[in-house]
Amino acid sequence: MLEDVEKTVLRAPFAPAPRGLFTGSPSLSPRPPYFVTNRTGRTTLERLTAFTTAPGVHRLPGIFLSALRG
Repeated sequence: MLEDVEKTVLRAPFAPAPRGLFTGSPSLSPRPPYFVTNRTGRTTLERLTAFTTAPGVHRLPGIFLSALRG
């Protein structure tokens, strides 16, 4: 997709739900795929990459289910 990428910056809430409720910071639920504690992060990102290369409505349910299981 992008050639010669050496560095990427990602901005997102650090604390997942429900810990974000106690710190007052916004949180993401379900757990983001880039979190170490996400069990299905690799699967979610693989499906998202496949969707990016060949978009189709039939791929969306798999992405959502994998993300919600994380």
